Amino acid sequence: MSSQVIEAPMQLSRIPKTSDQLGRYYTVQEVAGLLIQTMSVEYPTTVIELGVGDGALIREATQKWTSAKFITVDIDERAKNYLPLNSSPEFIQHHVGDALEYGLDQKIGVDFGTIDSAVCNPPYIRPKWRQHFSGILEEAGLQSILPKFGCMPAEVLFIAQNLRFLKVGGKLGLILPDGIISGEKFFKLREALTTTHRIERVIELPRRIFRNTDAKAHIMVLSKNLSPSETIQIQKLESSGKLSKIIELPSEMASSRLDYSYLAMRRATAPTSEVKLKDITKVLKRGTLNSVDRKKLNLNILHTTDFKNDRLSVPRKFITKRSIIEKTNFVFAQSGDILIARVGRNLNQKIWRVKTGSIIITDCVLLLRVDPIYVDRVFDYLVSNTGRENLASIAHGVGASFITMDGLLNMKITFT
Repeated sequence: MSSQVIEAPMQLSRIPKTSDQLGRYYTVQEVAGLLIQTMSVEYPTTVIELGVGDGALIREATQKWTSAKFITVDIDERAKNYLPLNSSPEFIQHHVGDALEYGLDQKIGVDFGTIDSAVCNPPYIRPKWRQHFSGILEEAGLQSILPKFGCMPAEVLFIAQNLRFLKVGGKLGLILPDGIISGEKFFKLREALTTTHRIERVIELPRRIFRNTDAKAHIMVLSKNLSPSETIQIQKLESSGKLSKIIELPSEMASSRLDYSYLAMRRATAPTSEVKLKDITKVLKRGTLNSVDRKKLNLNILHTTDFKNDRLSVPRKFITKRSIIEKTNFVFAQSGDILIARVGRNLNQKIWRVKTGSIIITDCVLLLRVDPIYVDRVFDYLVSNTGRENLASIAHGVGASFITMDGLLNMKITFT
């Protein structure tokens, strides 16, 4: 490709040196084919691609979905040269323009919320912040990740813009950098994608899969506005071209990490017999509000009296909006945390897991956050007969018992 810099409305604050002038890494055809196959869509009516690049994804998509109508957008006028040779105005409608325009639907004549499927390999750049980016994120259900200082990677904005175009249940197939999949600073993004939408599958790609870069990337497939499934399928594409065995990752763990190599390594080194809880605990604390405070506040705050023996997860009525929580200093639990009654009769029967959202707790409830790779087995142990007996054994007091944080941390967990 030419080294000429493309003049465009999108102003760049930083351009990676190993990509082209628009921050694009071009998709090898085999990866494009794997992405289309992984989406598991048979007969979409309309497919959109924002940022065509060298056309690898659209070429694979047109071969798979021969009866679909395709809509493509790219800021580079030369992108149309990479469209399939057999394309026609009825088959592929191509538009030259900025894919991150707020009113892109009007420019290309396609209403938001009407597209069946979308594919995208977004550019790895940081565009200068524009006010309408907030609206794009909010309308995609990603308002929880709005930046405090006006800076957001294009990859995230492209995800949001694609979600705006998709109808409910529509499929989005993406190629994303490793930071989005595993980076700590994208914790909230993964949480939002898991709770507002449904991440279905993530495939880690080999290094050097893209020209001119050693960066690791991943395929992600998600569905818009569907309830999370119990697990997300995590795999790796080996350098031989074969896919690894599937890791079934609980959806509530998705916010931590989604990269196969890390998860496989953690599982391989996981204890097989017995471990002290403190050795795998990341956070253990009690709430700060007492029962009197709870009654004064107009919020659903979880207290020991709310625990019911007929369930194992926190009811959705206790979820508090993050916008409210961020204005307070209350202790709150998040997806994946385990909540245990600290005081009261039968406290060993009061163990719940947070499936989604943020939960404010009183000082009678303990928040336990363990290394995500162990959380399933820790919870399964605690709610087992053996685990409940173990909790009862470390409780103190007559009648209304209580457990201490030190006692809980020193409790031995038996894995099977």
